[in-house]
Amino acid sequence: MRLRTQLTLVVTALVALVVALAGLVLVVRIDHRDRDELDRVLAARAAQVSAAATKNGSLPTDGSFAIRLIDDGDLLKQIGSSAGFPLPARDGYSTVSSGDDEWRSLAQTLVTGAQLQILVSLDDLEEQHTDNVLIVDLLVLLAALLSAAGVWFATGLVLRPFQRLLTAARELDAADPDQRLPEVKSPREVAELTSALNDLLVRARSEKPYSPEPEPEPEPELEPEPEAEHEAEHEPVVQPEPVPAPAHNPAADLRPSLAELGAQLDQLLDNPDMPATQRHLILAVMADDHRRMVALVDGDG
Repeated sequence: MRLRTQLTLVVTALVALVVALAGLVLVVRIDHRDRDELDRVLAARAAQVSAAATKNGSLPTDGSFAIRLIDDGDLLKQIGSSAGFPLPARDGYSTVSSGDDEWRSLAQTLVTGAQLQILVSLDDLEEQHTDNVLIVDLLVLLAALLSAAGVWFATGLVLRPFQRLLTAARELDAADPDQRLPEVKSPREVAELTSALNDLLVRARSEKPYSPEPEPEPEPELEPEPEAEHEAEHEPVVQPEPVPAPAHNPAADLRPSLAELGAQLDQLLDNPDMPATQRHLILAVMADDHRRMVALVDGDG
């Protein structure tokens, strides 16, 4: 997988995670706010019902909430809903279940000892919660798409100098003495590496490569004639002059080091976000290779 794709996936995942966590916190806070608002509505309903019951003995409701009157754990009266609720009721605020539905309950003990319970369905709150979760999901998806597009474009701009340098290094022609790597001004690491490679190319091409001359074919030996054998025995033997050994070719020794340096350069280009320790180690190895190649060119290797 290319570095550009890796960066895009990592940043997109991080952005989606942050937006999802922020949305989760927001949804929880909205749920708490809605629950507190519902509790205030229950308290107001309970005050209205208590006032009406004290005045004329009725339990008024508009159908949006249920009212129950409980005495010693027995249900005396229930209006506003036919759903079955658990008995006995607990004083204060609580959440009770009736089948598959959830209800918010507020129970108060009257001076007579009976309990007045007001209940409101939580269906509206559940629908609001579902809508909030859907909005957060859409925001996560939108943030992921925008971050992926932005990172893909940004990494393309950042990696463009590395790609130009890599392409130019692959297209170098050893037979062209004037060919150089393109000058790069930023980022600084690429500019320094380009300058060092161009200097190395100048040193390598300044040395004329050695081309050994073909050795002459040996002449066939002629057998001495019979009458000249006696004279040949008394002639001194002439030793052949030693053939000088071919001069050392530094350009040939530079090829493995250049190949290794190119592999290390590829590793740096493919992993710009590698740890600093690993990057420094690779740069140290490249510096050693550079010194070794300089020594070979200068004749010290």
